Amino acid sequence: MLSNDEIFKVGHVLDDLRRYVGESEFGYRAQGLLAHVLLRIGCKIVSINPQGHPDIVAKLGSQTLLLQAKSIHGKVRRKGFTLEAEDLEGIHPKNDNTTGYLAVLDCILPISWILVDYTRLIRQVLRPTHIISLYAMRNKDLSLECTEEFIELVIKHQSHIRNLYFHILSSRALRGEPL
Repeated sequence: MLSNDEIFKVGHVLDDLRRYVGESEFGYRAQGLLAHVLLRIGCKIVSINPQGHPDIVAKLGSQTLLLQAKSIHGKVRRKGFTLEAEDLEGIHPKNDNTTGYLAVLDCILPISWILVDYTRLIRQVLRPTHIISLYAMRNKDLSLECTEEFIELVIKHQSHIRNLYFHILSSRALRGEPL
């Protein structure tokens, strides 16, 4: 179980990182860190796409996971999250052994990953969706597992997180080398 101190510390680390690298680069780094979270829960990372969809393809046992990663905070969080059609299409499962997820890093305390299955998102395309609705639709167990691993990962690497560039995160994840 995570302590409140750890959760708050991660919030400050992420805020500092976002201010240091800017919004766009922060999104790439969140994607790279998600790949390492997936490694920590037993996935093999098949691909990480800095451009295009899905952002991450991973294998968990016989299941293929297609993930579109986003991060939200501040104004975006208050206005509501809008899922683009190409984001949804990128995580559309092509067979029974594939599951698509929208993976949203909610940067407002308490920091958490929200993983929502493709089938729960179909009606949300191009409509602002409040964060509370994403929480209600999420895969609760997977979201909690990813959140806990993410917080532990950020705390472990907080002293040098600014140096964990997207290309470093993605190349290590693709080689199966956890941080």
